[in-house]
Amino acid sequence: MKSSPSSRPGQRVTRRTMSTCVVLSSLALAAGHVAVPSAIATPAGDNVVISEAYGGGGSQPETPDEPVTPDTPASRVSISDIQGRGENSPLSGKRVKTAGWVSASYPEGGLDGFFIQTGGESALRSAGEASNAVFVYTGTDDAPDLGECVIVTGTAGEFKGSTQLSQVKVEKSSNPGQDCGEQLEPITASIPTDPAVREANEGMLFQPRATYTVTNNYELNSFGSVDLIEGEEPAYQATAKVAPGSEATAYEENNRRKVITLDDAATVNYFQNDAAKDTPLPYLSTKEGIRSLRTGDNVTFQQPVVLAYNFNKWGLQPTQRVTGRTDRSELPITWEDSRIQEVNGPRAVGGTHSIASFNVLNYFIDLGQDEPGCKAYEDRAGTPVTTNNCEVRGAYTPEALNDQQEKIVSAINTLDVSVLGLEEIQNSASFGQDRDAALAHLVDALNTNGGQWEYVKSPGKTPENEDAIRTAFIYQPQLVKPVGESRILDDEAFNGIARQPLAQVFAPANGGQQFLAVVNHYKSKGSVARGDADTGDGQGNNARLRAEMSKALLAWIDGNEQWRDLPQFVMGDFNAYAKEDAMRLLEEGGFTNLEELYDAGHSYQFSGRVGSLDHVMANAAARKLTTGADVWDINADESNSFEYSRRNYNATDFYAADPFRSSDHDPIRVGFTLTPNAPQPDAPEVDSSNSSLGSLDSTWGRLGIGVGITALLAGLIGGGVWWWQNHRR
Repeated sequence: MKSSPSSRPGQRVTRRTMSTCVVLSSLALAAGHVAVPSAIATPAGDNVVISEAYGGGGSQPETPDEPVTPDTPASRVSISDIQGRGENSPLSGKRVKTAGWVSASYPEGGLDGFFIQTGGESALRSAGEASNAVFVYTGTDDAPDLGECVIVTGTAGEFKGSTQLSQVKVEKSSNPGQDCGEQLEPITASIPTDPAVREANEGMLFQPRATYTVTNNYELNSFGSVDLIEGEEPAYQATAKVAPGSEATAYEENNRRKVITLDDAATVNYFQNDAAKDTPLPYLSTKEGIRSLRTGDNVTFQQPVVLAYNFNKWGLQPTQRVTGRTDRSELPITWEDSRIQEVNGPRAVGGTHSIASFNVLNYFIDLGQDEPGCKAYEDRAGTPVTTNNCEVRGAYTPEALNDQQEKIVSAINTLDVSVLGLEEIQNSASFGQDRDAALAHLVDALNTNGGQWEYVKSPGKTPENEDAIRTAFIYQPQLVKPVGESRILDDEAFNGIARQPLAQVFAPANGGQQFLAVVNHYKSKGSVARGDADTGDGQGNNARLRAEMSKALLAWIDGNEQWRDLPQFVMGDFNAYAKEDAMRLLEEGGFTNLEELYDAGHSYQFSGRVGSLDHVMANAAARKLTTGADVWDINADESNSFEYSRRNYNATDFYAADPFRSSDHDPIRVGFTLTPNAPQPDAPEVDSSNSSLGSLDSTWGRLGIGVGITALLAGLIGGGVWWWQNHRR
């Protein structure tokens, strides 16, 4: 039965190499590697090829499904007779003879075959009708040219859900008009979303006219494929839009129905196959050079594609293989370079000050090469790049750390905020060093490259049970200053399973209205902690634990009298989308999600769905100060081919020391306006015993100087401070 499999975050279907028409992308995973066999798997009974016009190849299977041979008599039938009106061919296992125009041809890339289609008709077929196209599996790299009329004799059957002809004899027609009919015209309708309508058009040539949007580019660097959805927006995580439960289930089911994969017409795994690594990646690179294909990019089809099905998924195949050596004009899709909008930094958010949150993707200065027994993920030359399941995380070598650091430094210095909350930076205390060692190292790198940053020092008392990564604050001292010591929430809700929240009060550098900032990094959805497994409501693993973290955070903030009346910003990677319980509880506790308030964008993509795990929340007092918010779109929508961890994984060098793919999360920036110190009133003329200046009056009095001079000095000082604060930049 042809149906799309359900999935949940963290689950991945391994893509197998194939001998039939369709190689469709597996479900996207946020990180990891997939083992795929390098040899093309050929099913028994499907690999005999006798092609008088195009050469021979293959051999008899040892255990054929039926005792058919190329000499078995074949009935002359139409392609639609082979396809039938159901999901399986009614002629399965029978020898048939048919003719059609070659609509797609794959002599290279491992598909080993071609599509043929009856000429003339170009209308979309309705559910219950039979398709006029079929895949011809040759089992060799020999295939006819596009546009040829061929006569095919072969055995009808199904392979992994796709109807095909195998054990074939292929001949070039001497009378195309009689054998194949009118020239083939592609269907100019949108790709159908109804599985029954897709079945009726299986294998047929389409030239879609509608706009489609990239909703998943995770597998561009491995299988050369992207997921598309009709319209001008990508597919969203259900719980970014609707409440967990039945609403989220229905929302995601609608997503699954509409999303379709555009492949590269090849079976190769560019991520693992040594030969494929030396072939430039498709779509991201062409003869003309590198151009990013980002989630959210609108694409239009400039070349026709084939609607095909296999391995429980519908997809689109180009009519010929696409690689990084293909001309840009020959790609099936075209798109504008959306990076241009982000090159100069985030959009203006207004205000006198700004605050942001940024996940820095396991920034560690302790390296894998220095940890005994630590293994590495290697580039195509066998050079270690990143750590593989070690105590330390991130870069394996100094060279890789430098690559990572260059990108992070470029991003942070361009982001240019007053206060920046960081997540996934090394907790150096967990490795026997000063807790702030990695943080100080990053700040040094920022300042060496034109920044003016300082970091908030760890408090004197820290939790005993901390993670290998931590939260942190850096700030620009010419704009703000910390007030008092930072504080860490040491609470059972976080200890041992997540990163503890870090709080710091700040004020303008020259005095004025204070505010509280708290940076967080809640427990992820990736693994189960304390038995809190996925309930199927759309929130993934550990939803209850994240809700408990929000409750503990609210109680902590509310319980501190010094913070209670301050504007409060709560930010970070909450590992929860906007409508999930953890975020709902913060909103019920009096905080507003500024990303949603200002329609700032999304900060993350996972499994072909976009949304935000990163948020900046403001209490009522802080909300009144805010002037705007923006998600700087430099990471989440980019292919991980541009990440430091993928440098030299492909023949095309995608690395650049720029902000793009400096992390897998986008930074969120919020603007707000603080009031400076209030103007000081003239000091009243009072005697020294009742003076508000106290010790100053006493001092001057002992020196024999009158109170009038003291009052005059106070007035001059107060007025001067007020003028300077209100006329400075």
